[in-house]
Amino acid sequence: MFSVETIVTIIAAVITLLLLIFAVDWRYFRDWVVVFLFKSVIDFAWGSPVVNLKLLDYPIRLLPHYYNTSILFELWVFPTACILYNQVTRKRGLWPIIYYAAIFSAVITAIEYPIELYTNLIEYLDWSWFTSFYTIMITFLGSRAFIAFFRWGCNYFGCK
Repeated sequence: MFSVETIVTIIAAVITLLLLIFAVDWRYFRDWVVVFLFKSVIDFAWGSPVVNLKLLDYPIRLLPHYYNTSILFELWVFPTACILYNQVTRKRGLWPIIYYAAIFSAVITAIEYPIELYTNLIEYLDWSWFTSFYTIMITFLGSRAFIAFFRWGCNYFGCK
């Protein structure tokens, strides 16, 4: 029989794949690849220090001998959510960008918190649901700023 952690992991991976296939507007492929890679690098670069500082722990994770972070979340789920966030805010102004960052962050935090309470996939050590909320929100806004900068650079320097 599968453990709760295995079931949650499989469901997260499959739902993320389905969202990536069916919810992403692939006409903006270049932008979404940039967002995905930017988000993956940022999450992976900050995820390890957070774990090493004993703020969070991932007792059950993929490839535990190689990584001390949740590579499923940091390299698959969160970057895909970031693509969806950037897609929703693509043609919107500043306030909707902030508003949607708060909504996306709240949804992820609302999913993460029960996972923290009832599974061994994540453990808050010196962390809280509110810390997750605002750090997730900051990273959404950072990715939005980065893709705006990327688009500006492509237009300014004549990228096609």
